Formats: sequence, C-alpha cells, structure tokens
Amino acid sequence: METFELLGMGFQSAFALGAFLTIVTGLLVGVVAGALPGISFVNAMAMSLPFTYVMTPTNAMLFLGGIYVGGVFGGSISAIMINVPGTPASLPACWDGYPMTQKGEVRRALSIAITASATGGLCSALLLAFAAAPFATFALRFSQPEFFAATVLGLISVIAISKDRPVISLLSMLIGITVGTVGVDPLYGIARFSFGVPAMQSGIDFVVVMIGLFAIGEVIDLLATNRDLRPKKTGSKGLPIGLRDLWRIKGAIARGTGIGCLLGVIPGAGATPGAVIAYGVEKQASGRGAEFGTGVEQGLAAPEAAKNATTGSAMVPLLTLGIPGSAATAIMLAAMMLHGVNPGPLLFLSDPSMVYTIFAAMIIANLLMIAAGIGVAQCFSTLMRTPPAVLAAFIVVLSVLGAYGVRNNIFDVYVCLFFGVIGWVMKRTGFPSAPLVLGVILGPLAERYFMTTLANFKQDWTVFFTRPISGTILVLAFAFGLWSLYPGMKSAASSLARRRRLASGGER
Repeated sequence: METFELLGMGFQSAFALGAFLTIVTGLLVGVVAGALPGISFVNAMAMSLPFTYVMTPTNAMLFLGGIYVGGVFGGSISAIMINVPGTPASLPACWDGYPMTQKGEVRRALSIAITASATGGLCSALLLAFAAAPFATFALRFSQPEFFAATVLGLISVIAISKDRPVISLLSMLIGITVGTVGVDPLYGIARFSFGVPAMQSGIDFVVVMIGLFAIGEVIDLLATNRDLRPKKTGSKGLPIGLRDLWRIKGAIARGTGIGCLLGVIPGAGATPGAVIAYGVEKQASGRGAEFGTGVEQGLAAPEAAKNATTGSAMVPLLTLGIPGSAATAIMLAAMMLHGVNPGPLLFLSDPSMVYTIFAAMIIANLLMIAAGIGVAQCFSTLMRTPPAVLAAFIVVLSVLGAYGVRNNIFDVYVCLFFGVIGWVMKRTGFPSAPLVLGVILGPLAERYFMTTLANFKQDWTVFFTRPISGTILVLAFAFGLWSLYPGMKSAASSLARRRRLASGGER
C-alpha cells in the first residue's frame, strides 16, 4: 500500500505544469532525434546534458527520461516508412514494417508499432515502479560470463531470423564480426586490421555501417531501378488497426514485452538484443515464420514491444544499484551525479519523492508517446509525398551529416559511402545485410566479455558453463539454434530418405 501512496505523490509532482512540460519536451526531442537516421537519441541525450544544469535534479531526470522513451521508439518511424532505421534497435522494424509500407499499409504498420511500443514501455514502467528491488537483486548476480552468454544468445538469433538460408546468414554475420574487430584491441591495446591507416585505429562505428548499408544503399538502389519510394494507396489495408486486430497480435506483444523487460534489467544488454531476440522468438512461436520478412504484423509488433520494454527495466539497476544498464542510463547517471544525487538503495530512503516522480514520469511518457509518435509520423508522411529524387537527396545529405556527427570524423563519411555501395551490392545479389549489422554491433561486445572473463578467471574457459546463470543461457542459446535449424534439418532428412527410396527402387 505504501508503494501506491508514494506513486500517487509521484503523479502529483509529475503533473505539475513545469514537470509535465519538461516530460513533453523531452519526449518530442527523443522521437525526432530517434527518427532522424544517424542522429541517435543517445547523442541527443548527451547534447542535452548541459541544459540540465539549470534544472532541478528531478526535472533533469524527467527531461532525459522523456528523450529516452521517445528516442527508442522514434527510430522505427524512418525504419517503417523509408527502410532506414533511426536507431540500431529499430533494425527489426525494417524487416516487416517496410514491406507493409510497400503494400500500402503504412498507417497500419505505424499503428502497430506505436501501440506495441507504448504497451511494452508502459508495462516496463510499471515493472520499474513495483518490482525494482527483486529485479535489481537478480541483476546483481550477473558478471562478465553472464554478459557474454546473453550476447551469444543475441548472435544465435541470427539463425532464427534467416533460417531459410542459415549458411549465408552466418557468413554475413561473421563478416560483420570481422568489421567490428577493426581498431584497437580492447584488452591489450594493440591495433589490428588497421593496415597502417591511423584513422582506422579508432575502429568502425556500427551506426556508420548501418547508415551506409540501409540509407545510402537504398538510395543507390532507388537511382539504379528508378523506383518510387512513395507508398501505394490501397483501400482498407491502409487503415489503422482496431481492437480486433490488436487482439489478434496480443501474443506477439506479450512475448516481446516479457523478453524486453527481462533483458533490459541486465546491464549491457539493451534494446537492440531485446528487439532481435524477440523477433527470432516470435518467428518460431507465431506459426507464420515462413512469411516473416514479407509484412507480417506479429514480426513488427514483437520487436517493437521488446525494445521499448527495455526502457523502464534498464533503469532498475541505475536507481537501485547505481549501475547504468545502457548508454542512455549512463548519461542519466552522469546527470544525477552532476546534481549531487547518488543513486542506490539509500536514494529510496533519502529522497523517495524524486524516485517515484521518475516512476510516474516514465508511465506518463509512454502514454503520451502515442500522440507524439502520430505527430512525428505525420511529418514523415508529408516528407514521403515529395518526389523520389528530392527524397533521395534529402536522405543522402542527412545520412552524411549523421555519419559525420557520430564522432565528428570525416573518415566515418568515407566508411558510410563505402558500405552504401556494399549494401547495394548485397541487396541486388540477395545477400542478407541484417546479420552483418548485428555482427558489427554484438561481435565486439561478445569479444570484450569473453576476454575480460578469461582475464578475471585465470584463463578458465569452463567458467561459462559451470556458473549456473551463464551455463543456462548458453544451453538456451544452443537449444534455440537447434530449434531454428530443425525445419531445415527435417527437410534435408526427408529429401535424403526420398533419394534412398528412389535409389533402392532403381536397383530392383
């Protein structure tokens, strides 16, 4: 009962005019920043940090929290409408969201994305308010072996995403992992794969690779094929979803929300693995796995719910342990420390008003995200009515600016253009690009966790299997891989048996 009373006080504080306007402003900034490819809501949070100096500690957290909630969803707007993910976590939205746009179902796709994201985020915010302490206790058991196991699970999901061509998808992922190793070794500080080029020693940023593969590659393909990017106009398929449609995809939203809440509380996991794993799980569980990638509603709803479900749960270790669970919460931790606030268990005793105002603000932001998402999507709809040549030029300029703005490095622009050509070649040859991006993102994380684990446990690699949590996750990853490969293995076995029967019949 005390929790309800404290949360009620938090809502009173959050609905005060100044606090409410702060939440709305942060939410709009986040949605716009997330929707613009290459800008990234994390960059927006970092750039907004100086503005929090003049705010109270509570309003600073409300502002940054609004950017966080809006930014995680905002990347899906550009992913669905122009096949360019605004954030890495929005990559799965391209796989079934953009095909829906091509079929003239853009309003339907956006409605699904907004509803699923708001549902996942709202459940995550409620989880933050009512179950922070138990989840924090569980997350405290995680160390480097567990982080490595969780990352391996994310990489294994590549097979589930493209189980019709597992070998090619695996090759694409390995190429991405190789690209991710360019730069300086995280443990020994030795340059590798830089080929004597100083600029390459800083590594190749996954955001730059993603912009090149999807944005520049899409523009090159547009110019080469003279396609019209404007969505088709159809009848009722273009209408927003209703309650009956939502009920049909309730399972996908529920599964995505559960996965996102679970992974979000693990420091270092974040929205990207949550969205990817949710997509892979849904591909197995929905019964329509063979149709995924052609505009399946469940394939859009599950990752959208999962990535926004990580927002509230990622703040659990931040507020209860002082451990940031993602890059965004690391910025929020910096803001708290700048204001002299030390997160941790004592914060719940010393300043419960601030804590529960943050809880209430996360709930409010996820509810307001529906209106904010619709408003920004309308702006993008206006953009989509422009001539394809103008739209292509806009995407190129925005992509180049976004690539340069990642690290203020002109070398990143060259890398972006190079991967744009690579993305076009992959698109024309049917070589999957999504596993490559996932390899670039998750590969360096897996390497870092693996190397630090061996360094901390005296080169004993069995620790990954002897520790209960990491061993369980690795077994789940192995089982998930077999489950994904099972249809192909079954088909191959049937084909082999059929050939044997034919051969035996011919001998007779």
